[in-house]
Amino acid sequence: MVKIKAVPSFYSDEQLSAYLKCIGLESLSRDRETTLGTMTQIMQHHLCTFAWENTRMHYTESGSMDVDPPSLYSRFVHERQGGSFCFGQNTMLMGMLRAMGFRVYATAGRVNQNQSITELNFVEPTHMVLFVQIPPKDPPSIPLETYVVDVGFGIGPARPILLKEYEIVQGAAPPEKHRLIKAPIPNSSLDEDDDESKQIAENWRVQVNLDEQGKPLPEGTWRSIYAFGMKEFFLRDFEALAFLVAHRPGGLFWEGVNVTRWEAFGNEGALARVVMSKKGKVMWYGDEKRTLMEFRSEADRMRALRENFGIHVDEGSEKYLRPGVQLDFSQES
Repeated sequence: MVKIKAVPSFYSDEQLSAYLKCIGLESLSRDRETTLGTMTQIMQHHLCTFAWENTRMHYTESGSMDVDPPSLYSRFVHERQGGSFCFGQNTMLMGMLRAMGFRVYATAGRVNQNQSITELNFVEPTHMVLFVQIPPKDPPSIPLETYVVDVGFGIGPARPILLKEYEIVQGAAPPEKHRLIKAPIPNSSLDEDDDESKQIAENWRVQVNLDEQGKPLPEGTWRSIYAFGMKEFFLRDFEALAFLVAHRPGGLFWEGVNVTRWEAFGNEGALARVVMSKKGKVMWYGDEKRTLMEFRSEADRMRALRENFGIHVDEGSEKYLRPGVQLDFSQES
């Protein structure tokens, strides 16, 4: 079992209090309880407050996504201008969980670009995943357990997952579920039967029980969405990876304005996803599917970003959109 040591946060107590107020959990500033319940609350309130998005890739001259802690705090909390993609989202959460007293480190993950059940294509490391432990009591009252936490994947988990093979958690809303399995990366050179090789292999996978359209798969069928190992990555690593993702032509987010946010609905802790479609729509996916807004111009899309997702985009910034990112209304969507 990996043991995570206490590491000082790059955010202050004052910044933690402002963050908790921002996500609607101001009472936690006083209690500072480090429990699974608190971890889950923070994760879900974070998801419902800050959109997963890549607008700065497309609506700024630099095309960069700033994922250093000061820039993230300014964008998320101080100025309330929007969110970020995985590197920004999980860096922010890592700092705040550490400030709360949780023990946290991060690793990089590989997205299954095919999003297929059988045809796997785990690309270069373009994702970020957190490992979180609850600090042990003195003397320890419960075994040390590690949880996988991720607020940076559009169809990713909405709750912490115990780092245990075949562990299953409820997804955003029924019937969605996520689980962890152990399986080697295809074409890996490491011997999966060797104990030492297993320690360094990227052999964990997060799976979901829905297909690419969000429809339930047959009972017992799962789709791998990304893979990861246990090696620690650091802030400078993620800043370099964020630069690669933002500036590499043909990369995962190169040709699209990708935006998702979550919102609570019902009485059972269910979360709906609100997604900006590439076909000029803002869609709501919860216990049903419905259209919240349709847009027919770049001005409409920018208004949708502001009104539906709380994302600030400068007036006139559509001039920075590359041809492949601009909306095409030459044909009906």
